[in-house]
Amino acid sequence: ISRIIGGGSGWYGTAGAAVVGSITLIPGFVAFPMAALLLHNGAGYMQIAAFVSTLMMVGVVTFPVEKSYFGLKTALIRNTLAFFFSFLVAAVIAWVHTL
Repeated sequence: ISRIIGGGSGWYGTAGAAVVGSITLIPGFVAFPMAALLLHNGAGYMQIAAFVSTLMMVGVVTFPVEKSYFGLKTALIRNTLAFFFSFLVAAVIAWVHTL
């Protein structure tokens, strides 16, 4: 865990965690304890922040349903913005963690 999404994996580990979080469908009451377990086992704060934020905000699996209700353009814009916003969240968490 620490080699792939540990604190030393930097932005590559953060991007990997964001991609995995985007395609994973896990409810919040499972995701947050799992994030704590990953942190306890060597994952980095920035990487877990990207994972959890994409897990909650980006819906690759649920995209077809979202597209049917909101339209293709709106679904793409919302998911793209949410994906990139997760990197901002990760950067803020990394900054706060260093204080």
